[in-house]
Amino acid sequence: MTAVKTMNGTSLLVQISDGGSPESFVHDCLVNAERSIQFSSDGDAVTIPDCDEPDKPGWKEQFKDGLQATIEGAGMLHTASVEKWFDWFRSGDLKRVRVRVDVTAANGGGYWAGDWHLMSFGVSGARKSKSQVSLTLMSSGPVSWTDAT
Repeated sequence: MTAVKTMNGTSLLVQISDGGSPESFVHDCLVNAERSIQFSSDGDAVTIPDCDEPDKPGWKEQFKDGLQATIEGAGMLHTASVEKWFDWFRSGDLKRVRVRVDVTAANGGGYWAGDWHLMSFGVSGARKSKSQVSLTLMSSGPVSWTDAT
């Protein structure tokens, strides 16, 4: 039997570029509980008719057109990060972001990287509870994969 190679959820890191030269990427404590990256595509379909039996349904062929990635993060509000994230949200600027699978190369580690917009940023709180944060980033342009070294 071959065991599944796993990792802890905290080893999926959303790292934001500092914009420096050389560029450095840091995981901000604001994303401290949940994080995900999802890939999606736009597409369309065309139905191919059957020439021998044109009254019967044809088979659909699908094709992909536009690709996109979405990062979602959430957790307990890290108040020291609020101003930085809100400034990013208001600016409309792109930032370089990496989503790191923080395990060794032998175990499939590496990272996705690209330019991202901060599309939503929310803070919530309830009586007798700690405030929470949620955010969504959307890619702008290509997202690449780099194996861990």
